[in-house]
Amino acid sequence: MAVALLAFILFPTRAEAVDFSIPDVQIHAELQPDGVVLVNEKHTYEFDSKFKGIIREITPKKGATIERFEAYENGKKLDIERKNDEYHAHRKGKKGTYIFELRYVIKDGVTKYEDGADFYWPFFDKRNETDYGNMTITVTPPERAHDVLFAGYDSAEEKGSLQDDGSVIFTLGEVAEGTKGDIRVVYEPSLFPAMTAVDSKVRPAVRADLQLLEIERAQFAADKKKTNFIGGIILGVSALGVVMVSLFADIRRKRFIREAKAQIASSGFFVPSYDISLPATVVFKKGAASVELMSAALLDLVRKGNVRQISDDEFELIDVNAELDHEQQLIKLLFFQIGDGERFSLPQLKAYTNEEKNYDEWSKSFAKWGELLFSERKQYDLKGPSAGIRSLFVVSTLAGITLTIFFAVYELYMLMTFAIILAVYSLLLAIFYSPRSYAGTLMLAEWQQVEDWMTDMDPNKWDVLSTDDRFRVLIYGVGIRHPELASYYEEFAKAQKQLAAHQPVSSWEYSGGDSHVYNPVFLAGSFNQAFSNVSSNAPSSSSSSGGGGTGGGGGGSGAF
Repeated sequence: MAVALLAFILFPTRAEAVDFSIPDVQIHAELQPDGVVLVNEKHTYEFDSKFKGIIREITPKKGATIERFEAYENGKKLDIERKNDEYHAHRKGKKGTYIFELRYVIKDGVTKYEDGADFYWPFFDKRNETDYGNMTITVTPPERAHDVLFAGYDSAEEKGSLQDDGSVIFTLGEVAEGTKGDIRVVYEPSLFPAMTAVDSKVRPAVRADLQLLEIERAQFAADKKKTNFIGGIILGVSALGVVMVSLFADIRRKRFIREAKAQIASSGFFVPSYDISLPATVVFKKGAASVELMSAALLDLVRKGNVRQISDDEFELIDVNAELDHEQQLIKLLFFQIGDGERFSLPQLKAYTNEEKNYDEWSKSFAKWGELLFSERKQYDLKGPSAGIRSLFVVSTLAGITLTIFFAVYELYMLMTFAIILAVYSLLLAIFYSPRSYAGTLMLAEWQQVEDWMTDMDPNKWDVLSTDDRFRVLIYGVGIRHPELASYYEEFAKAQKQLAAHQPVSSWEYSGGDSHVYNPVFLAGSFNQAFSNVSSNAPSSSSSSGGGGTGGGGGGSGAF
């Protein structure tokens, strides 16, 4: 936050949001006999918002200077404001296309040697923060030239062409922001009679540059071919390995499901009963501890007799010595952190989560409760072995990332795309691959049968269920947020009233012998609403990088 504020104070013009693009740039550098360079630039701007002007940053290389900078739009001269190496041309406007003509002089832009006059210049560099849609740079000699040597570097490499009069046109095309593209043209020294020659030669150095560029291109082509072949094989083998392992895992998963369904079909309908608690069962199924699960876990404490529900929105603590660690943590959170040590109510929960000062304490307690639930789940043999296969996925991810880098460097974009897909897919498998054992598959299949019954709501199956089974189904439905929970609760309450009319029930099922059953849908909704009050903010940051073309020069374009 402090960094962003400081940036706003130091660079206020950049803080204003101007939506624009520069689809076309034409630069004409006309060399003079005395080494002065007259530059004329035409920048086409397409604005999608209001603006106050444009910015041209021109940082001269060492030993050179920029003079007489002027800007025009439709022949009208614009006011210029200079800020270090930035020239701000003021021209208010709104959405539309505008062509700006910039004129300036480069003094000492040409260096004369014994064998040639060298114009070596960076019209833009890494400092540029704007894409150029199409850029052309033309360098013109003082007179017709015959012995011309030229070179382009980085984005200008192999983009130059010699004209009949000795002019050199560098057709760069699209130039991405943050890239360099120095240009260099050497003419006969006789074309610059007003200049004094340096006691050395330049053409051997330029020819050496061109030869080196040619060697680098040849080496690049050879390495590209090699990368295409070897990288393609590695990519294919890695992808095949990932697919085969994934298919094997899927086949095993489906086999476990078939066997579990066959075993359940032979047993008939029943409510599963395991040593693992209901909340931990839901965590195993969902993979996370949700706020709905918290309301279900509270109801499970009511079922076990640790807590008594005395109204739709109020609970009383009966026995603090809960059996499981996560149950003790839940009691601590609800009855001591939020409640008064004896009772906990939904209005207290709402008031607590409305206070921003409680967010951190709530989040820590909730996270600890979730961790304890996962700890209980890990005590049971519900997951299959996964370390070996996940290691293979990690290796495949690293291979995909490495190949992506190599393919990007050698411009093998189709293979790069496949490598990215491999890396992302393998990473997701490495993170989320967690196969269930047959025991875990069977347990979830048994509960799935219960979920299907809750959806279909077959009244005939009520008679075979004990009161405890009915409550466990109700609690499970709250925990998984079953879509038919409201309908199930109505049938549940009706069956419980019928049961109460014919046989006595335990004290925790009904308060003071009252046959009223409190609505868990209301309870889950209240927990969900309270949880939505808790929010957090993530800070953001920004950074910038420097540039530097030949001789430390360069620049770029912008708007304000």
